[in-house]
Amino acid sequence: MITLGIIGVVAAITLPTLNAAINKKIRAEQIRTVKYKFTKATEKMAAQGLIGPYDSTAAFVAELQKHLKIMKVCPSTKIRDCWPYEKVTLLDGKEWEISKTQTGKHLKMEDSDTADYGSPNVGIITGDGTPMILSYNTKCEALDPVKSYTWSTEDNKPVSNATASCVAAVFEINGSRRPNKQNEDVALFNANGLGSSCAIELESGKCFGSAFTPTPLTKAECEAQKDELGIEKCYYNDDYWAGAVQHCGGVNNMPTANDLAKIVSAIYKGNPTVGPQQNLNDLIYESGTATSLGLPEPGFFLWSAEELSSFDASWRSFYPTVTGWSYSNRNNSGNMAVCLGD
Repeated sequence: MITLGIIGVVAAITLPTLNAAINKKIRAEQIRTVKYKFTKATEKMAAQGLIGPYDSTAAFVAELQKHLKIMKVCPSTKIRDCWPYEKVTLLDGKEWEISKTQTGKHLKMEDSDTADYGSPNVGIITGDGTPMILSYNTKCEALDPVKSYTWSTEDNKPVSNATASCVAAVFEINGSRRPNKQNEDVALFNANGLGSSCAIELESGKCFGSAFTPTPLTKAECEAQKDELGIEKCYYNDDYWAGAVQHCGGVNNMPTANDLAKIVSAIYKGNPTVGPQQNLNDLIYESGTATSLGLPEPGFFLWSAEELSSFDASWRSFYPTVTGWSYSNRNNSGNMAVCLGD
């Protein structure tokens, strides 16, 4: 009886662990299979010179349908119709409404000289019933149709190759059954994450992404884009403020002086109030507050949207005990920036 009892206790301890390991392996194989089938389709497209570029995700999906069996296509306005439930639990435990996955930025994709994921996302349900949300890089270059691309592998089985790299995606392997969690039954494919592009949320409802260091524009680069970006005049060269504007997609996507003042309230103890062009001393900063909002630890400096001249733009400083509004030459390489999110 004692022996049987010991066996029962051991089984009670080991069986759940064993089951969890088996389920994890099954999920991994399901995820691999989805990526493999999708890549087989893009490989066919690449061999025919059809991988791109396309001017939108919808245009890409229209061609993809000829190479991958798709039961249903949902535009960005009806993404939810191609997903089995309303909310996904993210890695931080927060819930994300899947219908808000509207562009590549909700897959944490950043735009650059070689990447643009701003086109509306498209939802699909594949022939085997897999729900996917796709975001296509409209700057993706055509691939050599005669070239063979090396496959990545898991457990010596093929997963994907470069022919699928123009697309970022999220997909589901478990239908409407739980847990409905990222990195469990909700998987990413060439995507950097899932959820809001916001790091800093203000009481006004505005939100901004994480801070970044701008890449400066030359005068020629600024002149070529200034009308589109809302820049009035261009600096000579090494224009870091214009580089921030370009990264954000326009002056309207930069924080105003008032927005920067609201960030002061968000990161200092007691939520102090400061005017748009006001300085404030004797502040109390608690370590880790800024980094939790996607900002560096003080001191740091953030550009505002306000262009004062072809030479100067305004910014705000954030020190451990002091904050201040100021302006300086646009070739100031020490300032960072944040962009309006959604």
